[in-house]
Amino acid sequence: MVTKAKTLLATAGLVIATLANGCATTEMTSTWTDPSAKGAAMSKIAVVCITKDPGLRRMAEDATAAQMAGAQAVPSYQILGDASLKDRAAVKDKLKAAGFNGVLVMRVTGVNEQVTAMGPYDTFDGYWDYGVGAVYAPGYLETDTVVHVVSNLYSLDQNKLVWSGTSKTFDPSSAKQFMTDVGQAVAKSLQKERIVL
Repeated sequence: MVTKAKTLLATAGLVIATLANGCATTEMTSTWTDPSAKGAAMSKIAVVCITKDPGLRRMAEDATAAQMAGAQAVPSYQILGDASLKDRAAVKDKLKAAGFNGVLVMRVTGVNEQVTAMGPYDTFDGYWDYGVGAVYAPGYLETDTVVHVVSNLYSLDQNKLVWSGTSKTFDPSSAKQFMTDVGQAVAKSLQKERIVL
């Protein structure tokens, strides 16, 4: 099997794989919910993607906010502008002054490549052909780029974490599609847990 051609687009806080072929899939690998947060009264949520790249931040926040239902989700750059996110107190004051009672913070925590052996090995013939092929023709190995994102939803009113989720995306085709997929996965999990109604 021919290995997929790929190049990595590196940014300070986010790396997205660009594939010649393939289809991205995103799944939540773990979630945690504060038991007292069911049906939390969060009517206005700011979506923040922590990255040094302003363009990528806007793209991520727009894509994720568009997937949120049950509350008014707003990309934080519309309130905070492109100012540095390092000043936590200033960020918090601006969001509270604008009437936000929740904030969804997203951050890429890792990008790695996962190598999967391709080929049958339930028979001697199948394994032999695979083993020889793996040594002499690296095309027998399938390489996937995996991007991990942690998303945390905080109550600004109570200053506490109410939901946290970790997602992984296999072979994202573009930054926009990647963030749309992550946003959908996060939104579905929040709805399933009845955090934002």
